[in-house]
Amino acid sequence: MDDRSRSGQPPDLGSAEAGPGPLGPARRVSSAIRTAPNAITLVRLLLMPVCAWLLATGRYGWGLVLTAVVGSTDWVDGWLARRTGQVSRLGQLLDPLADRLLIASVAVALVVRGVLPWPAAVLLVARDLVLLAGWPLLKRRGIEPPEVVFLGKAATMVLLFALPILTLGATGLALADAANLLGLALLWAGVVMYYLAGAVYVRMVLERLGHRAGAGS
Repeated sequence: MDDRSRSGQPPDLGSAEAGPGPLGPARRVSSAIRTAPNAITLVRLLLMPVCAWLLATGRYGWGLVLTAVVGSTDWVDGWLARRTGQVSRLGQLLDPLADRLLIASVAVALVVRGVLPWPAAVLLVARDLVLLAGWPLLKRRGIEPPEVVFLGKAATMVLLFALPILTLGATGLALADAANLLGLALLWAGVVMYYLAGAVYVRMVLERLGHRAGAGS
């Protein structure tokens, strides 16, 4: 029993042990499912196909607005979870997954419209498929997937800016050419950052495997 428990103070949840999560940090927190942050994340997941459909069918105005709203909820649900003490295992599972699915769905929709270069979409989707496939393999070895690093968060943010800007480049607006150039620059910068972050995750996993093997010997 630690000093906080002996003194009758509530335990420090911030220092709790890590729990499950496929692509992000996961502290041992609430196992609750029906929380406001989880509801926001669920709505985000449900609206992603709508965003993709609007963009894939050339309805760029509504598609951009809805994608911006859906993307902003990534910050809202995280802030609300921390603010209200409703950080949950399910939330830590769904939140980073929702980010990846939003990027993948919008990317595929823009490939359909010829807005996004297909090699970039393949690279984005392939990396996330590899990470998601690796999660159950790590779980079988008793190793928790690594927490999200700053580079990964930055890559996600850059991509979430790049995709709407590229969409503006496909419109007939006066700034379309400039938007297309800026969007492509941000897109490829985001792809590079995405893979650099992936390399960091792989290194972290290898280090944990090494520590586990050393402890076993």
